[in-house]
Amino acid sequence: MTAVVQFPPTRRRPPRQAPEPPCPPADGGWSEPFTARLQCVADIRAHARAYLTRAQLPRAVREDAVLVVSELVTNSIRHTHGPGSLHLLGGPDGVEVSVHDTSRLMPLPRVVTADTALGGRGLALVVALCDAVAVTLEAGSGKTVHAHLTSPPPPAPTPASADGRTHHW
Repeated sequence: MTAVVQFPPTRRRPPRQAPEPPCPPADGGWSEPFTARLQCVADIRAHARAYLTRAQLPRAVREDAVLVVSELVTNSIRHTHGPGSLHLLGGPDGVEVSVHDTSRLMPLPRVVTADTALGGRGLALVVALCDAVAVTLEAGSGKTVHAHLTSPPPPAPTPASADGRTHHW
C-alpha cells in the first residue's frame, strides 16, 4: 500500500479589510498607536489612506504620504522592537507625518549599492519624497521622526476675455 501525503489546498484569502479608523480629533489630526509587529503596517497604511482622503489632499500627496507612513512605521518596528505611534496632520498646505518610538538612537541613512541587499532604502526614500524630514529626541521617551509633504498650489484660473466666451492659454 502506498502512503499519500496531501498538503492543504492553496486557498486565496479574501482581501483584507482594515477596520475603519477612528474619527479625526477636532484639531484635524489623527493618531494611532502600533505594536512591534510588522503585520500591523497594512492596517496603519489603510487607516492613513482613509484619513488623508477625508483631509481632501491631492491624490499624489496622499500616495506619497502613505508610502512615507509605511516606511517610517516599518523602520520603527524593525529597528526599535517596541511600540510606537503615528500622528498625521493634513491641511491645505500638505501633511505632517510624525512617527514616535521608544528608541533614542538617531536613524542613519545607509549607502545603497548594487551589491546591497533589498533592504536599507526606506529613509532615503522618505527624504526623497518629503520637503522636510527632522528627528526630535525626547528625554526619557524616545524619538519622533517628522516628515512634511507640501501640497502643490492649485492651478491658476484660466483668464477669460472681456466677453466671457474666449479663453486664452
